[in-house]
Amino acid sequence: MKLINTLLFILILLTATVLRFNNLFEIPYTHDEFSALFRTGFDTFHELIEKGVIVDTLPAGVQVFLFYWIKLFGDAEWVVKLPFILFGIFSVYLIYLIARKWYNESVALISASYLASVQFAVIYSQIARPYISGLFFSLLMVYALTNIIKTPERRFYLNSIVFILAASICSYNHHFSLVFAAITGISGLFLIQRKYLLKYLCCCLIIMLLYVPHIGIILSQLKMGGNENWLGKLPDDFFVKYIEYIFQFSSVVYILTVLLVLFGFIKIKKQDIQIRQLILFACWFILPYVIGFLYSKYVNNVMQYSVLIFSFPFLYFILFGHIKQQKAIINALLVVIILSVNIYALVSERKHYVLFYKSIYESVLTDYQDAKKNYNNIASLVDSDRDISKYYIQKHKIDTGFVWFDSFADHRKEFVTFLQNQSQSSEYLYFGCLSSNNPVTVSVIQDYYPTIELQKNYFGGTTYIFSKAPCKESRIIDCLDFESKESKGWSSVDTSKFVDTVSFSGKYSYVIDSNSEWSFTYTSPLIKIIRNKNNFIDISVRGLLPVDLRDALLVASIGEGDSVIYWGASSFSDFSENKTTKNDWVNIHHSIKLSDIPVNNKDALLKIYIWNKGKNRLLIDDFTIRLRYGNPLIYSQFQKI
Repeated sequence: MKLINTLLFILILLTATVLRFNNLFEIPYTHDEFSALFRTGFDTFHELIEKGVIVDTLPAGVQVFLFYWIKLFGDAEWVVKLPFILFGIFSVYLIYLIARKWYNESVALISASYLASVQFAVIYSQIARPYISGLFFSLLMVYALTNIIKTPERRFYLNSIVFILAASICSYNHHFSLVFAAITGISGLFLIQRKYLLKYLCCCLIIMLLYVPHIGIILSQLKMGGNENWLGKLPDDFFVKYIEYIFQFSSVVYILTVLLVLFGFIKIKKQDIQIRQLILFACWFILPYVIGFLYSKYVNNVMQYSVLIFSFPFLYFILFGHIKQQKAIINALLVVIILSVNIYALVSERKHYVLFYKSIYESVLTDYQDAKKNYNNIASLVDSDRDISKYYIQKHKIDTGFVWFDSFADHRKEFVTFLQNQSQSSEYLYFGCLSSNNPVTVSVIQDYYPTIELQKNYFGGTTYIFSKAPCKESRIIDCLDFESKESKGWSSVDTSKFVDTVSFSGKYSYVIDSNSEWSFTYTSPLIKIIRNKNNFIDISVRGLLPVDLRDALLVASIGEGDSVIYWGASSFSDFSENKTTKNDWVNIHHSIKLSDIPVNNKDALLKIYIWNKGKNRLLIDDFTIRLRYGNPLIYSQFQKI
């Protein structure tokens, strides 16, 4: 039996190794890794701290490690990622040892099988950031503390040294691994044998003293303003989505996990359930989330799945800790099933080796190269990070015959002028962009290049090829052209304001006079319009605008009951700059990116209207609402595909 269990554990470690080393030389850098790499090119340690650490919001540990690692071994992707991949494999080994000491061989094999094969652990093993390193040292700290608690008479001082070093590294690794180290350390006070308590307190004091040199860095980071709230408001369903992420958003993994939990209750006796241990590991798993939740709710949102990685393996102890020691054949069956199901979810459902291995920063440039080869007479536009792009331009020897989107900055007139000029000489337009690009950009492009000939979707961005051919798929949700007095979905349309003296198309247009602050409104249940959260709603209206145009906005909002969950607007003045004469009609656009809006209510209402804030006299025509297919992979690393 012992031999079989040993072979099973070796199988788990081999699986963890293969999953993390798979196509090692093809694993790309992420944005965060590039950010860290760009902050390692300094000559001195002092300069690294001043310009590479204090400017960030994270502790110095991993940045200092990368500084010396790259100096010694270079900055090739696989070289930089290698230590973190090893941390991921060793973490599987540690969770096995910890589970075996607290529970039994079966729980150890089950926990190690999950940690070896779920995407949460695999993906962060392949990213050179302070997540999998923090998990490794958190588990090493727990392993040492476990030995101190359970067998203090054996190698107490060796285990104490490991505990001190691991906890100290956790404190320098990430703020959340520091939080977990603090929670673990406090737990030890209640679990350590009384005669060893003073020695343990000395260990905790040494850990705190070792952190003192970093306090100055933390204070300097705080003086610089800390982290901007780029994450936005913490979603109400964050914890639910986090649990789904741990289990790979996979129905088969959910079913397997529930069956394993139920399996553990077969022939179990009340005294077999170890309540004290259950409470301990529940605290270790839950408290980091609770602390992060409270901080995010009342100070600044810092919650991402990655910051909870240091404590997440203890969920396996909560779920499976009641499973009794099983026969070797049962252990073998459980391990094979767990690994098979999780690998299936990782490869087939999460498509990890396809999606994660395709860098959007690289793809916007390689797709540009392909577009130049495959399409004659094509103009090219790229919206990406310039520093990261330089890396791939040099790597693939890519020419820079494209135009940078950020060269237009906030000057829409210059962008439109560029499109006008290109459309006169180029039949096609290539556009590669990150997910941060303003969703209205595509609508503006389609004024000159109406048809999307090709759209390639990636995690973090999209590339397009547009053509001047007339668009065959209108995907119009609704259009008010004022040629008919019927206006389904539109309220307060005053037919007395129809004008037949001037129009963009047809016979009639509509006047919004200077006494009207609000136009008519389009209202529709969102569920009737769109059921795919990754799509866009593109809104446009033609306007004949006065020369002295004051505030006027094309507005869209989404509400749930009395709450407004989205409000967005485009200013008419952003588009009026492109008028050449006072009789020019201008196309005003606004686009809604549904993937960024937390719509949870089936009764959510979409409202669209014009807010004539400056009390202008406006003529409008062809008020159109369209559906545009989005990128289903845009947030695929963190959402269900």
